[in-house]
Amino acid sequence: MNDLPAVPMWGVVPEPVRNVLQRLKERAAAGVDVMDTQKVGGATPRNHDDAFLQMSWAAEAADRATRDYRSVFNAYTHKFHQPKPPIGELAAMQGAITQSFAKRYTPKTVEAIEALLSEEPDLDAIRTGIRALGFKDLRGISEALDRAMEVAEAERGFQPWLPAADKARATSRALQDLGDEEL
Repeated sequence: MNDLPAVPMWGVVPEPVRNVLQRLKERAAAGVDVMDTQKVGGATPRNHDDAFLQMSWAAEAADRATRDYRSVFNAYTHKFHQPKPPIGELAAMQGAITQSFAKRYTPKTVEAIEALLSEEPDLDAIRTGIRALGFKDLRGISEALDRAMEVAEAERGFQPWLPAADKARATSRALQDLGDEEL
């Protein structure tokens, strides 16, 4: 008689998913590293605008990356991983209930994971589903993704995209450069 359960107790996480989670972790850590209050310390009054802008960007970058991390993680565990992990326990660890677990990711995140797992990844699906990562962040995630990136770079007029926080930072800098008179 076989004592093994009918459903396996473990599964394999595909490298592209694991690699994206790792990149998101690195993005979040980079944002956290910039959150340095030393730049606003001291007893002498001074202009802290640059430090505050840097801290604001860092907080947004870390927040965006951790939200995307949770979204990719939740979507993968809920929709893709076999066998399904204990979703109720995962939800509880996040302070959520099982019924709201699926609200912690979007259909765009699911499409991004499908694209990551595809032999012909859809770069637009990845860009809109995992906004914390820019084009350059995707390099080395998988061979299929690297090939898709090479094809995109060869297209006339292709513009690589920035991570959402970096795009916001560039917009802020552009507005700052315009000055109050232009607005």
